[in-house]
Amino acid sequence: MSNQIDHIIKQKDVLVTRSRMLRSIRVFFWQQQFLEVETPYILNMPGQEPYLSPVEVTIHDDRKKKYQAFLHTSPEYTMKKLLAAGFENIFSLGKTFRDYESFGGTHNPEFTMLEWYRVGADMFDIMYDVESLFTFLQNQISTLQSPIFIRVSMKELWQKTIHVNLDNYLTQSTMFHLCTERGYDVENNESYEDLFYRIFLNEIELTLSDGAHIIYNYPAPMAALAKLSETNHGYAERFEVYIDGMEIANAFSELTDAEEQLQRLKEEQALRKRLDKTVYNIDMDFIDAVGKLPTCAGIALGVDRLVQVLTGCKDIDDVLVLPSSKLFL
Repeated sequence: MSNQIDHIIKQKDVLVTRSRMLRSIRVFFWQQQFLEVETPYILNMPGQEPYLSPVEVTIHDDRKKKYQAFLHTSPEYTMKKLLAAGFENIFSLGKTFRDYESFGGTHNPEFTMLEWYRVGADMFDIMYDVESLFTFLQNQISTLQSPIFIRVSMKELWQKTIHVNLDNYLTQSTMFHLCTERGYDVENNESYEDLFYRIFLNEIELTLSDGAHIIYNYPAPMAALAKLSETNHGYAERFEVYIDGMEIANAFSELTDAEEQLQRLKEEQALRKRLDKTVYNIDMDFIDAVGKLPTCAGIALGVDRLVQVLTGCKDIDDVLVLPSSKLFL
């Protein structure tokens, strides 16, 4: 037991800074008239993300009837239901849960997520929010250093780092051939995203190890919940935030086409099946909500990683009161 107390004592200063950061995050959004919302942690069905695993739980009512449930991997589905019901600028700051995650490093099965949505906005408005939030945190807490962000499109990044025109590799077949040409041992049935990340993680992400980057316009096959770009054919209005090589946020101009969203989730179900993962039912209330969304954009930002990069901590365990490594190992 002393190991847990020793950890808390050792990390006390960081944990105090973390608390101040959480307060400042809330103040940032309150000052902009955002409404903080609470979403249920326990859901009757999870999302369809092929590379995430929900934590499965069993709950019982007062008559001892059992219900299969899941701890949410993100508040996104519920927040979009709120937007569909007429809520406008909203944010959520709370716990999320993902199974089969490493204990330590940059992951913990329980972590804190900041998610916000702006109505009448696109991904560029959210980029500005991100930059403004970092500046605000530095102004509120003098010990934090706010980085200067570099905005770069995914196409520009590939051209600059490996001299590849991504326009020519926006389908599974073309990306497969690019991977084989560059010496990767790949299978014919690998998804576009898997093939993309073979190159990105091994050859491109390393170039992001220093500084702050906002990388936008991901290939359309990686749109997930984003709308497709009307000005850059073959790309989606999605961006990710990297600080010193660590990915801390994922953002979209939100898709508002219910039929398109349903089709994408069916494709993700098929991919989960190919990956030999549990296939879950699609939340049709969520599909209904997507069709009723106003024009909006949103982002999910990992708060623990944010604390890491702004306090200089190398391990996520150092910014958590009791990480899983201290509880279970």
